Amino acid sequence: MKTFRRFMGCSFLLMLCAAGAFAQTVQTDYDHNFNLAKFKTYGFHQQTSQPADALASSPINDRRIHDALDTQLSTSGFAASAQPDFWIAYFVKTQKGLNIQDNRWGVFQRMGNVNVAAVTEGTLVVVFIDAATRQEVWRGYVSGEINAKNLDKDVNKGVAKLIQKFKKNQAGQK
Repeated sequence: MKTFRRFMGCSFLLMLCAAGAFAQTVQTDYDHNFNLAKFKTYGFHQQTSQPADALASSPINDRRIHDALDTQLSTSGFAASAQPDFWIAYFVKTQKGLNIQDNRWGVFQRMGNVNVAAVTEGTLVVVFIDAATRQEVWRGYVSGEINAKNLDKDVNKGVAKLIQKFKKNQAGQK
């Protein structure tokens, strides 16, 4: 019975580690000398996109990101305004990558196989610009594997993490 409990405990820990491997990566950077706490209202910066821009080729994804940012900010207590405290700009970068899983076992003689799959990886960059000075004061990144089936959920989840990090940065926390 004790061995069974150990086996189940190790299996559970392994599943948690595996789930973390597919999670989105979120990073932020900001001007520590700027008072982010004064931001209460926001607006979206009118952006011009290049033909090779991932959002230019998919207006649906552009609206998806815009709506996710708008929803997360409004539910976090910020208000949209024509004369905002800060402007929001964002862009997306995609690239091809490989997902490599080594399923081999054994110490001296390796048995099993290695699975290699082509994947698309993406990074969403969100920039907050102080409306008074027109200076960038906060930047957030969400990176992860792009899966067309879960795109709405993944974008909403990533933007929610970004806004949560922004709220922490507003409070002076990392």
